[in-house]
Amino acid sequence: MTRKRLRPAYSDAELKALYCTPHDHRRWRDHHLRVDVTIAMARWMAGDGVAAAADLSCGNGAILSAVPAGAKYFGDFAPGYRFQGPIEDTIMQIPQVDLFVCSETLEHVDAPMLVLGRIRDHARMLVLSTPVDAWDDDNPEHYWAWSREDIEEMLAAAGWRQHVYATADFRPMGLPYAFGIWGVR
Repeated sequence: MTRKRLRPAYSDAELKALYCTPHDHRRWRDHHLRVDVTIAMARWMAGDGVAAAADLSCGNGAILSAVPAGAKYFGDFAPGYRFQGPIEDTIMQIPQVDLFVCSETLEHVDAPMLVLGRIRDHARMLVLSTPVDAWDDDNPEHYWAWSREDIEEMLAAAGWRQHVYATADFRPMGLPYAFGIWGVR
């Protein structure tokens, strides 16, 4: 495994200052397409609809809002949602769901395997997106860099089986990221 720790974890106070408002993907051009691809995958995974879906790092809620689900559990580290706080904690507060969305979050958490395991305990399917091969990432919010293979090994170790994969690579445009997007069961 080649995953790389980019920086130490922030304190609780630093995290609260860093994530004081929910992320809004519309601020970055590349995130428009990345969110569209993630929505398409989530809708495809959900099929004709699922009984329940969750996104506990939902930012502005765009992805989960587009998923056909009877019950939807929105949450974020930032205030503004019923489930508010670190995903490691809020995931323990929701009931079982059919589909969990974890978009552009795993690289922000101190213990990614813990998060993947807890999601596995609470969800039947997962749609995950994260930057891949961002080895020199200078985004101060990102704790981790990894390859597609690293993520797939982590998913398998957490009990997930790959179902579908897509990528949105913006590096040819001079932008810093290629985003991997997985649908797993």
